[in-house]
Amino acid sequence: MNPAEERECIQKAASGDHRAFRQLVELHSGLAYTIAFRMTRDVDESEDIVQEAFVRVWKNIHRYDAGFRFRTWIAKIVTNLSLDYLKSPRSKKWSGLELVENMAEPMNANTVIESSELKSAVFRLAEQLTPKQKAVFVLRDLEMMEPEEVCKALDMQDGNMKSNLFHARKKIKEGLEKWYQKEIIWNAGNVKS
Repeated sequence: MNPAEERECIQKAASGDHRAFRQLVELHSGLAYTIAFRMTRDVDESEDIVQEAFVRVWKNIHRYDAGFRFRTWIAKIVTNLSLDYLKSPRSKKWSGLELVENMAEPMNANTVIESSELKSAVFRLAEQLTPKQKAVFVLRDLEMMEPEEVCKALDMQDGNMKSNLFHARKKIKEGLEKWYQKEIIWNAGNVKS
């Protein structure tokens, strides 16, 4: 759907057109679910968050500010609901030890890493970030949103967003380096003479 069609769809939905709203849901539900899942790492919670997000969009679509991209507005709602979940007692937290213990099989630092192994490690390391760092990291580096969109979605100043992103990337990098170091030591101990 091109931007003009999307704007028309938003206007129709704001007027109560259920079919137009369904089109918006179909267009943006993938993004919403991806953000929710990357934030929560829980399928059921992600589905609940996406459903709640679109209920809120429906109830508040008449308040939509066309100065935002619609996807940015949805990202903001989903991220806020995900952050609420992460602050709740229901949230499951990963520890650094669980990251190492739960890896299905060690990654070999001397070979090309399969994309899925690297993604899994990055997602698990992201569990150790603060909620704000995780939100910035997910939106900017995983969802590839523009810095301005991330700032709008999180109601965050540019400098604050950059600082959170810097610290998130640093923690992810350090976690990967620790894993690779453990893997190298493990392989060295298993080398036959």
